Amino acid sequence: MKPSIILLLLIFANLNSSCGDSSETSTEDKNKSDAGHITLSHQQFKSAELQLGTPEFKKFSEQFEVTGIIDVPPKNRASVTAYFDGYVTQTELLVGDEVKKGDVLVKLKHPNFIKIQQNYVEALSNLEYLKSEFDRKQSLYEDDVIAQKVFQSTKNQFLNAKAQLASAKEQIKLMNLSPAQVAQGNFTSEINILAPISGKVSKLNVAQGKFIAKSDMIMEILDVDHVHLELEVFEKDLLNINKGDTLSFMIPEVTNQKFEAYVRLIGAEISQNRRVRVHAHPINENVNFKVGMFVNASLKTNEKKIIALPEEAFTSLDDQTFILQLDEKTSNTYQFSKLKIKSSVPQNGYKPILNADELNLKAQYLTKGVFDLITNSGGGHSH
Repeated sequence: MKPSIILLLLIFANLNSSCGDSSETSTEDKNKSDAGHITLSHQQFKSAELQLGTPEFKKFSEQFEVTGIIDVPPKNRASVTAYFDGYVTQTELLVGDEVKKGDVLVKLKHPNFIKIQQNYVEALSNLEYLKSEFDRKQSLYEDDVIAQKVFQSTKNQFLNAKAQLASAKEQIKLMNLSPAQVAQGNFTSEINILAPISGKVSKLNVAQGKFIAKSDMIMEILDVDHVHLELEVFEKDLLNINKGDTLSFMIPEVTNQKFEAYVRLIGAEISQNRRVRVHAHPINENVNFKVGMFVNASLKTNEKKIIALPEEAFTSLDDQTFILQLDEKTSNTYQFSKLKIKSSVPQNGYKPILNADELNLKAQYLTKGVFDLITNSGGGHSH
């Protein structure tokens, strides 16, 4: 038998019980007389390592459970594709590798790349000629040397050539090539696919020599510096949620540790399964959360301050909840009364006292060892 249990049994052997003398008592006195008294010596109190405390205001809130996943905002998730068909000539990345915005992810090669650059140089040369022709005929038209119809035809050709050059130039930029270098005749059959954001490679769909079409996803990059919770809340609970509300969540498949978050956004539409998306941000973003992790969350609403005692100050017998109030401390003894109280579920190590108006809030109460004293002593006798 454990020493602590032996010690408590010795204490219970010396417990005394008594009843109230008055037939008309206050609610508090009635609880005492109904519940009985427990008396301990100073040595018993010290040996059992019992503790006293006073009621204090603690924050309590209504709670309900929801589920969701860890995710990132759309701007932090990039699906990398190419604007042009090509064959992979270089790829050195693996899933999990970190990349910076602008890093070369993959190199593609295709004969059409040469043709696109050639079209740009031809469009540039054609525009130079038509610009000169436009300026010449504009001068002749202003001097009434040529008809308006002739000048208008030249003008249209010039504007069309200007548009074609702009289009060809944008294609060169989409290939991540320098228009100035191409204009000097520095052609290449190989182009670089660059990282659109910084982050980690989460998906990879390339191999050396593989043909990549314009619609194919090459890889996916996730920026996990700013993760969030995507929660699904039932319609019936929606009115209990407000922006800024706090919540606690845990990742059951990984750890029992609880983390804190706050509600950032609430969806505007109820889905077919009668749920609403709620977007929440973790307060501590330095934790190594992974996108896709399943979470269980507990949302807190209608926060109130309620008189409470530590959870260990309460014990339940026959569907009733009791605490022990210190009635008197003499030079030799501690005298306690067992009081029946109303409470609810604990939060953060404390339980609320719902009938606090019936208690002496200035009195001290046993906050450690209550369960063993009450259950093993039988609570004294009552009338």
